[in-house]
Amino acid sequence: MLLYISTMTPIQIPYGSTHIDLNRDADLLDLGEGRGRMKDNIRSIEVIRDALRYPIGTKRLREILATKKNADIVIVVDDHTRDTPTEVMLDALGEEIGEDCTDRITLLVACGTHVPPTDDDLKRILGKHFGQIPVKIHACDAKDLVYVGSTSRGTPLKLNRNYVDAEIKILTGDITLHYYAGFGGGRKSILPGISSRDTIKMNHALLVDEHARTANIKYNPVHLDMTEAASLAPPDFVLNIIAAGNGKVVDAYAGEMNSVFQKGVEVAQDLFCRETPGLFDIVVVSAGGFPKDRNLYQASKAIENCYRAVVAGGELILVAECREGIGDYYFENWMNDYPSYSDAEKAIRTNFVLGGHKAFYMRKVMTKVGVSIVSVLDTHLLTRWGITPHKSLEEGLDRDKKDKVKIGIVKNGLDTLLVPATNTLRE
Repeated sequence: MLLYISTMTPIQIPYGSTHIDLNRDADLLDLGEGRGRMKDNIRSIEVIRDALRYPIGTKRLREILATKKNADIVIVVDDHTRDTPTEVMLDALGEEIGEDCTDRITLLVACGTHVPPTDDDLKRILGKHFGQIPVKIHACDAKDLVYVGSTSRGTPLKLNRNYVDAEIKILTGDITLHYYAGFGGGRKSILPGISSRDTIKMNHALLVDEHARTANIKYNPVHLDMTEAASLAPPDFVLNIIAAGNGKVVDAYAGEMNSVFQKGVEVAQDLFCRETPGLFDIVVVSAGGFPKDRNLYQASKAIENCYRAVVAGGELILVAECREGIGDYYFENWMNDYPSYSDAEKAIRTNFVLGGHKAFYMRKVMTKVGVSIVSVLDTHLLTRWGITPHKSLEEGLDRDKKDKVKIGIVKNGLDTLLVPATNTLRE
């Protein structure tokens, strides 16, 4: 259900660690209730505990551990660019594993190609578990990565040694939208999460395929390649959650990786994908606040998710603080070096570079709608790229002088895919 609220009451739009009040008559494109089990009076940890009690396709985790006495355990967790409720998930896993095994656990932070988290980042991710459980941080360029095989699409899989050597392998994470893998979660904790840079590069180069798009896994080569890669070094157990924009866990599934992922995708599809009955002159999209808007590299996913609900030639205004700047060297360079979509498309097909793919998507959107940003980013840089910088959201909206402007508001653009009705859909 898509909730439309036409209102003059101030709408609070997430921005960094705070929010921006918008006093405009607008349609709030908010998340309604999906098919998940979460109710207001049920805590997130209860949903997770329930998933651990009734796993899919495997025995309970405690039963698996009972067959492997004194086994080393590695738990893969999401990094600082996600807002996965990792602390709560570790609480529930600790209860399931039992105190007798806790001294054999190592946490492995799945950074992919992202910069490593700081201690402050780790404190936010792990909460009470920071400093209590040994933590390893994946480095995609490490010299001791282990080759475990290649996929049928030619992707050589090199993985973190801590994961490969562990006798019990557990993946955690959230299943949410991903703009070329279809959805995050499951297999994505392995590739790209704990893979080598070359492995990730080979996989992500498949994004030029028409099936590699948000919320689609059917015939999606990026997803299929990730799944095949994960099967070369499969986890013993997976715990994935689906969380709404307010951070509440809507649902959780545990057990065998592919079964968990498929069940989670059904809920995520219903929760995050929203059909709009028409198009908007302006869509204001927040990335969802910090950490989702920590840099433009992360926040730009919200643009890709929501631009299709804007009329041709209309405007998408991204609200994203970007306190850490652009966030990726190659993304910035490609935006500088390839000023048109055709230039970026040619480059992505002939010389794929991680980070450059973000410029490819940005340039594609800019051929269809105007893009402007409310942020702390350098205004001269944005202007040079053809993106309009705004000091405030009101300034951005005041630029359009038409008497009747239809405005849509999305508070959590990284987790909301706007899909116009079939007769208005634009690719």
